Amino acid sequence: MATRSTCASPRREAASGFITPPASATYVSPTVTPHCCGSFVVDAGLLVAGAEGVVEAPSIVSLIEGDDTILVDTGFGPVDRMAELHPSYECHREPGQDVDAILCEEGYAPGDVDAVVLSHLDWDHCYALGPFDAAGVDVYVQREELAYAVAPYPMHADRYEAKSLGREPPWLPVDLTPLRGETELCPGVTAFPTPGHTVGHQSVAVEESDGTTVVAVDAVQTFENVPDDGTPVPGLPMDDLAWWESAAEVLDRADRLLPGHEWDVLDAEPAGLV
Repeated sequence: MATRSTCASPRREAASGFITPPASATYVSPTVTPHCCGSFVVDAGLLVAGAEGVVEAPSIVSLIEGDDTILVDTGFGPVDRMAELHPSYECHREPGQDVDAILCEEGYAPGDVDAVVLSHLDWDHCYALGPFDAAGVDVYVQREELAYAVAPYPMHADRYEAKSLGREPPWLPVDLTPLRGETELCPGVTAFPTPGHTVGHQSVAVEESDGTTVVAVDAVQTFENVPDDGTPVPGLPMDDLAWWESAAEVLDRADRLLPGHEWDVLDAEPAGLV
């Protein structure tokens, strides 16, 4: 693990655009690897507007390795608990697909990670934060997302597991660090706002040696949302106009795209090279 950078001090709000000086004299070009953290059965129209039937979609977390080690998202919670809280989804998780096992496979414990970036606070992206918080790992979320998730409107309460439903969101006990807009987390790794899917969704741009990979997460949920020969197609965003602008920015930045629920990036060899 690289030495912790001074980009965004732990346990404070990170200023917009705050740039990290290199953590070492030699710049390490970062890499990003997506991992399957389980899957769930969902109405196809939630991922791609107008699609019919149901599909099984992967829950993806991405490990960024460079001057710092950064994990993007942490997936959904225990399958039995998800069945209780979200019965309209059928969650699955095979052995080795939980966050601890994914990190262990890559040679890390939660405390070895420099930062966790939460793309947003929907229930399927932000469980399993306890070990990171206990180890003092910075957990970043956009300020607008956190502010809304604390007390969302009733139509969004279930996706945030809101207190208004008598629940405790998985992120509530965690000491989160809010980001204010675009922020470089370490050399070559930048979190930037991509609202639309939720109020304060964010994606992560990674300047790899062969181009820019954008960990889009739910700014672009699948490749079907951005067909090569057609108009971008949303899922069911909170804000259609914001989603459109965010999808355009993601596509403009990206040489390589990692959607949040796309099997193809996991099936590729190596993972994500699509």
